[in-house]
Amino acid sequence: MRHLYAGVTVTVMALMLASCQADTAEEEPAQPSQDVMRGAPLYQPATLTDRRSSAETMEFVFRSPSPADSVAEWYRARITYMGWDITGDATTADGAISLHAQREGAPLWVIIRSLGDDAGSEFSLIGAAPDTSAVNEP
Repeated sequence: MRHLYAGVTVTVMALMLASCQADTAEEEPAQPSQDVMRGAPLYQPATLTDRRSSAETMEFVFRSPSPADSVAEWYRARITYMGWDITGDATTADGAISLHAQREGAPLWVIIRSLGDDAGSEFSLIGAAPDTSAVNEP
């Protein structure tokens, strides 16, 4: 009798847990596919420190011992070599370098920040789902 009770308890608990997980999964916002980052080059050496996403974008944050200018130069050369068109290249008031590139409808942003004297840099790779809302007229 005790084994039957334990089996029923485990089954009920498993069903309750599955129900809670199903409710949680329905409440979470849609996540973009990792395809939005397909083909994005990764500067090395770098260590992943964070990952963020929304319904349309995905961001990976890395740290590197290399200075921000070196990382930016590498990205300018590499993404151009890989067939991306750099459509934006600016330095913000706080010194961050922001690159925007486009290839086959998928945008890529690279934002590079210095961490200070000899501390290296932090950079974000941000991909977004291509805009499919535009209507092609014949």
